Amino acid sequence: MTSKLKYALIALPVALALSACGNPQEKQAEAVQEKTLDQPGFDGKSATPSEAQSEALSLAQHLSSDTLEAGEAAIVLEDLNRLVTDNLTDFPEDMRPALTGDIQSAQDALEAEDMAGMQEAAKQFHDKLAGSATASDAK
Repeated sequence: MTSKLKYALIALPVALALSACGNPQEKQAEAVQEKTLDQPGFDGKSATPSEAQSEALSLAQHLSSDTLEAGEAAIVLEDLNRLVTDNLTDFPEDMRPALTGDIQSAQDALEAEDMAGMQEAAKQFHDKLAGSATASDAK
């Protein structure tokens, strides 16, 4: 057996073991996405308007925090975009353009690696939607 082959055979189990461990950040991001997709309004699960808005508020609040890394923020932002896009009629009609604009601003900021800008756009989304929910509760 040549020495190159011997080292390759020894290195294979180590490489397999390391790849099985995976990146902990990726696993955390996947867990967040799986939890999100289990909520009403995703993957064809019906949601009431209040459920869709509540989930959007939760995602936007999570995005506006400074605890996310760029990869996790991208996943949460994609989930928020999908929720709003798939359930657009569950959001106040007069706010739809502003909400989708805030999502686009957050996406643009994230692409530019501007986490503060992404957080600010998510905060604006959250504040608009929270203000709308408060106004409809007062009626």
